[in-house]
Amino acid sequence: MTKRLLLPAAMLASLAGCAQDPPPFAPVTNVAYAALGDQPFWMVTIGDDRIVLALGAPGGTAGKGGKLTSHAYPRVLPRTDSGATIWQSGEGTEVISIESRKAARPCEAGGRHFEDSVRVTLSGRMLEGCGGRLLAGSRG
Repeated sequence: MTKRLLLPAAMLASLAGCAQDPPPFAPVTNVAYAALGDQPFWMVTIGDDRIVLALGAPGGTAGKGGKLTSHAYPRVLPRTDSGATIWQSGEGTEVISIESRKAARPCEAGGRHFEDSVRVTLSGRMLEGCGGRLLAGSRG
């Protein structure tokens, strides 16, 4: 009888430990496109009904203790112009533009290689990084 009680108690204890871990950053459920960069760290995710830009402080990283500020914009359909896929959303001084192009050679960010080079313009501020499909042979 004692063994029967120990097994469920051990399972509950292990689940309680998992419940305390913070959930992974997931700004949208159905991701259509994602990109990231550094200097400072940033990540843009397009999916569901929005575009979300998570932005670190200047000189900051996404490591432990790194603070991220999220900005959300209504999702829009992309347009194609001169080989680039472009999403533009927002109004007035709160405008985001994401421009994605197939890179001539793999684009590297965070030790991973991606197929696209990406430029994000946020109300006049420009961020550069990589996005799209993670290429084979990348760590991660």
